[in-house]
Amino acid sequence: MTTTDKLGKYELRRELGKGAMGIVYEGFDPFIQRTVAVKTIQKSLVEPSEMEEAFARFRREAQAAGRLSHPKIISIYDYGEEGDLAYIAMEFVDGSELKDLLEAGETLPIADSMRIMLQVLDALEYSHQRGVVHRDIKPANIMVTADGNIKIADFGIAKMDSSHLTQAGMVLGTPTYMSPEQFMGKDVDGRSDLYSSGVMLYQMLTGERPFTGSPITIMNKVMHQLPTPPSHFNSKVSPDLDLVVMQSLAKTPEERFQSAAEFMRALKRTINKTSVSPAISDTTLVTSSENLVTEETGGGDFASRQRDIKLWREISDSTQRTSFDQYLKEFPKGEFADLAKRRLANIEKLEKEAAQEKEKKRLALLAAAEQKKQMQLAQQKAEAAQLAKMEAAARAKAAAEARLKEDLARKAKLAQHLSKIKDAGKTERMAAAENQAQLAAAQEIRKKQLADLTAERAKGFADVMARRTAEAQAKEDLGKVSRRKLRRRSTSSDDN
Repeated sequence: MTTTDKLGKYELRRELGKGAMGIVYEGFDPFIQRTVAVKTIQKSLVEPSEMEEAFARFRREAQAAGRLSHPKIISIYDYGEEGDLAYIAMEFVDGSELKDLLEAGETLPIADSMRIMLQVLDALEYSHQRGVVHRDIKPANIMVTADGNIKIADFGIAKMDSSHLTQAGMVLGTPTYMSPEQFMGKDVDGRSDLYSSGVMLYQMLTGERPFTGSPITIMNKVMHQLPTPPSHFNSKVSPDLDLVVMQSLAKTPEERFQSAAEFMRALKRTINKTSVSPAISDTTLVTSSENLVTEETGGGDFASRQRDIKLWREISDSTQRTSFDQYLKEFPKGEFADLAKRRLANIEKLEKEAAQEKEKKRLALLAAAEQKKQMQLAQQKAEAAQLAKMEAAARAKAAAEARLKEDLARKAKLAQHLSKIKDAGKTERMAAAENQAQLAAAQEIRKKQLADLTAERAKGFADVMARRTAEAQAKEDLGKVSRRKLRRRSTSSDDN
C-alpha cells in the first residue's frame, strides 16, 4: 500500500512493523498530544473468502481489549475504517516482544522469568474475571519494556462471554502454545490461557518449548505425551517450580490451576521457599488480594515438607486412586492436597466415564449381538424365502414341463388323429373318386345305352312315321284313285 501521512485524526510518523494483511505505524494524536500505535488491515491484501473473518477478528480485538483497563494490557483508544483500511489506535509501548528475548534459545534468569510470568498472570486474572479469554498467549503477544514491565497485546481471537463469533469446533491459536482442548476444538475457558502461560514459563526457564515439530506432531505430543521437567534443561529450577510448571501443563483443565490467581500463589510459594531475589515480589501487580503476595505452605517442618514434595513427585504421574489416597492420608493439609483431591476427582470422573464407556460398549455389544441375531434371523428368513421361491419355481417349472409334455402328447395324439382323419379322408376321396369314376362310367354306359335307345326309338319312330306317312300316302293315293274312280263314275253317269 502507499504510505499516507494521516489516518483518521492520527498522524502516521513511521512504520513499526508489517504483516500479511497490514502495517503497524507509530502515530500521533494531535488533539491530546499523545503517541499511539496504529494497527491497520488493508482490504485489498485479504483473500475475498477470508475477508469477513479477518475483519471480524480485527474488530473483536478492539472490542475485547477495549473493555479492559489494566496496566499490563495494552489499552485500545479508537477503532475506525477509512477507504480500503480499517485501523485500531492503541497504547504505544516502547519495548520489544518477549519472543525477541527467547529466539536465541537462551534461558532467562529465573527471577526475570518469574517477574514476567507474575505480571502476565495478574493481567489474565483481571481479564478472565471480566469474561475475556485471550486464547493466543505466546511470547510474540507479550511486550516487555526496558524496565521489565509487560503488556499483553493482540486480542484478535479472544473469546468474550457475550461473543458468538467463535464456537466450539473451531481450532484457533498458535500450535506450540495451544492447550489440548484448543486442538480438539472444544469451547475453552481461562484455564486454556493458563496452559499457554505454562508453555511460556517453560520456555523462559529452559530456552526450549515443551513440544516441537510440525503442527500435527505438536498436537499428538500435547494430547498424549508429558513434557520433560524444566529442571532437566536448567538445574537451577527447583523441584517445587518443576511441579508448578508441570501442573500448568496438565492435559485436562481440571488438573491445572483453576485460576490465574491460584497459579500466582503457587509461583509465590516457590519464591518464598528459595533464595530468589525479593525483587520478584513485583509491586506492580494489580490484583488486590493481600494473600497473593505471600502464603504459608502449611507443610510443617522442613523434613515433613521434603517428604511431602518427594511423595508427590513419586505419584504425580500416577493414574491410580490409591496413590493419591495415600498422599492425602499422610498429608491431609499438604502442599499438594488440593491438587491431589482434584486428581482423585478426575480419576473418579475418568473411572466413571470408563465404567460408562464399558457399559456403553457392553450395551453396544449386546445391541450388536442382537442386531447380528436379527440379521441372522433375517438372513435365515431370506434364505428360507429364497429356498421357498426356488422350490416354487422348481414346482412351477415341473408343472410347466408336465403341461408342455401333456401338450406335446395331446398335440401328437391330435396329429395322429388328424393324420388318421387325413388318411381316412384320402381313402374316402379315393373311394369317392373311384365311385365317381364308376358312376361316370356307368353314366357313360347308360348315356350310350340311352343314346342307343334314343337312336333306336328315333329309328322306330321314323319307321312308324315312315309307315304312317306311307300309309297316309297310300291312303291318300287310294283316296285319289277312289275319287278319280268316283269322278269317272259320275261322269259316266252323266253321260248316261
